[in-house]
Amino acid sequence: MSFELEDAVRTTIKPLIVFFAESGCGKTMSALLLARGFVGPKGLVAMADSESGRGSLYADVIPGGYKVLTSEPPFTPARYLMAMDAIEKSASIGILDSGSHEWDAVLDMAGENEHRSGKAGLHNWREPKIEHAKFVQRLLRARIPWIVCLRAKFKTRQGKENGKTVIIKDDFPSAIQADDFLFEATFSAEVLPDHSLRVTKTGHPELVKAFPGKGEMITEEHGRRLAAWCSTPQGPGTASIALPTTAKAPASQEAILKKKLWELTAQVHGCKPGEKDKPTIAAARHVLNQWLTDNAIISDTESLETLTEQRLGEAIEATDKLLADLAATH
Repeated sequence: MSFELEDAVRTTIKPLIVFFAESGCGKTMSALLLARGFVGPKGLVAMADSESGRGSLYADVIPGGYKVLTSEPPFTPARYLMAMDAIEKSASIGILDSGSHEWDAVLDMAGENEHRSGKAGLHNWREPKIEHAKFVQRLLRARIPWIVCLRAKFKTRQGKENGKTVIIKDDFPSAIQADDFLFEATFSAEVLPDHSLRVTKTGHPELVKAFPGKGEMITEEHGRRLAAWCSTPQGPGTASIALPTTAKAPASQEAILKKKLWELTAQVHGCKPGEKDKPTIAAARHVLNQWLTDNAIISDTESLETLTEQRLGEAIEATDKLLADLAATH
């Protein structure tokens, strides 16, 4: 096996967005509006609701509606994985509301282990932490974007004030999840009582520009901005770099993705690298389009030439998986 260095090229990504807040601050509504804007008017938004049906409260105000998968206790990591698998079969974007129940279940699992063993210690955490790690990794390797809503609370601690012991409350609430969970997110923010955001993590310096400014609420427009940022090298607000007039303009993201798909499917269309003969290339494109359609990677109304950047990214991922599956069977 050889190891080679390649130029880093940012292609399409599937973001993991995390909103956390105390009850009533609007994290569910914010997640639904962001999701609707992200997938457009016809995209399927689906929510795994572990909040006793409260996820359906906004069915009459979210344009285009959304699907709900009602989850029941126990809210173990394994149950969350099952819900995510079910949603990813048909949805364009998924929402977990609330992801805090998963962590509560992990704490319960550790407590039950301690009760059974009769001994306190880290050994009680081994299995629960492994199950939680599977949940986190599943989110990071998801086939669709995910928005996770978390409950939050203010932590308190003892302190001294004028020689007296007092209870000190934190300035900001903490998400009810594992301490390192927010670090895994592409973007995380606290939803404030006025429904605006306090950003706590952004995975890219330009990503924050897709979200509302200080004092503003989440709208569908922010979902559209996020989708644009995720599907192109230069998303909303990304500063353009002036190139010398003699420099060759970089290839568009669409051209880069088409080239990647073409090279990935070389064994399908059979066109040799560097082929110049136009009829040969046209015939190869026809073969590839038919193959993509036959394997349900694109619809019969699409073609390689008309695919958007987002659809190209999806086609590449689906093709890569199909070719790997075919190789494994031979």
